[in-house]
Amino acid sequence: MRLRLPRIIQRFQASDKGNVAIIFGISAMSLLGLAGGALDYYSAVNLKSKLQDAMDASVLTGLRHPEANRQTEAAKVFQTNLPDNISGITPRYTPGENSLTGNASFESPTTILNLLGIKSIPLSVTATAQGTPVKGKTAGPCVYVLDPNGSQTLRVNSGPDIVAPECEIHVRSTAREAAVFNSGIKLDFKKICVASSTVLDNHRGLKNVELKCDAHPDPYAGKLPTVNAGSCQHSNLNINGGTQTLNPGTYCGWTNFNGGPNIKLNPGLYVIQNGGWNVNGGNWTGDGVTFYFADQSKIQFNSDVALNLKAPSSGTYKNILIFEKPGLGTSDFILNDARSNEMNGLIWLPSRRVTYNSKSQMSSHHMTLVSWQLTLNQTKWRLDPEASGQVEASAGASLTNIRLTR
Repeated sequence: MRLRLPRIIQRFQASDKGNVAIIFGISAMSLLGLAGGALDYYSAVNLKSKLQDAMDASVLTGLRHPEANRQTEAAKVFQTNLPDNISGITPRYTPGENSLTGNASFESPTTILNLLGIKSIPLSVTATAQGTPVKGKTAGPCVYVLDPNGSQTLRVNSGPDIVAPECEIHVRSTAREAAVFNSGIKLDFKKICVASSTVLDNHRGLKNVELKCDAHPDPYAGKLPTVNAGSCQHSNLNINGGTQTLNPGTYCGWTNFNGGPNIKLNPGLYVIQNGGWNVNGGNWTGDGVTFYFADQSKIQFNSDVALNLKAPSSGTYKNILIFEKPGLGTSDFILNDARSNEMNGLIWLPSRRVTYNSKSQMSSHHMTLVSWQLTLNQTKWRLDPEASGQVEASAGASLTNIRLTR
């Protein structure tokens, strides 16, 4: 079957006049320029959108840092969020009164238009973030997870029900899948700030998780009281049932509590070393108490314990409920099966892999937890920020309500 060409094409083929060929060639080049220009322009528009996203993220993050570091931190975020095939862009930042403005330019290379002598399409993006100064004191995070390199340093397994709308969790790890959130959980936090770019979200739809976030470092490192453990005053005790009143001092070896005793702790400092407390059931009360681990010693709460423990409200150990000697090697710290758990104060365990297991309930009006890693299994918590977690806002350093204005 022979195809029949349109008459106008037949006439062009038959023409021997050069000007017709020239006109056709010019028309073809114009059509090529229009089609190619559309493709190159689409590519440039897509790239500009990505550059704008990077600039928006950079000014928002930069404004969350102290004034002296804002531009440097913003530039880091901008470069991190650039597409992999783009380099050589130097953003420029202009600080304002409680604001930060960023600008960047780039020449988007062309493909088709390059044949016509148009080598690039100029792009420019700008963004401004504005904040409101914080006056007085501002609450820090309720939970710090400090391991900077581990995977799944925060593990929230099936069952946790945590209501803490005024609290934040800050996860310092930058490793892949720094946190894991499994199905069947309820996490009502103001924000979950993860330094990594990825988490494992099996829960789907978890709210207020911010990746590549500026997770806070440990604010208590080097600032807590130094403790001289002294000589042992209580060694290898066994307490079985009944009612017992304990006094502050240094406890060595293992102290075992069996038979569900009623334990009253008098106010003061309880130093635990070379072992720990193994607690099996019972009711525990203590107002104005502080526990100090002089080494990798620990308290392990097991089987149906009811706790009501409060840190001192004044003195050397004000607001400190549990803390440990700095610089310890990592170890496990496990709390099991607490039927009620009222713990008010700072729990500072920067070397511990802390695990809260089944039925671990906590209702705290003021608590901050610092750990190396954290695992939550079937926990039910109601938390508010702990008072000593508040920090004084300094001029130009703390802003709230940070948002894009253009």
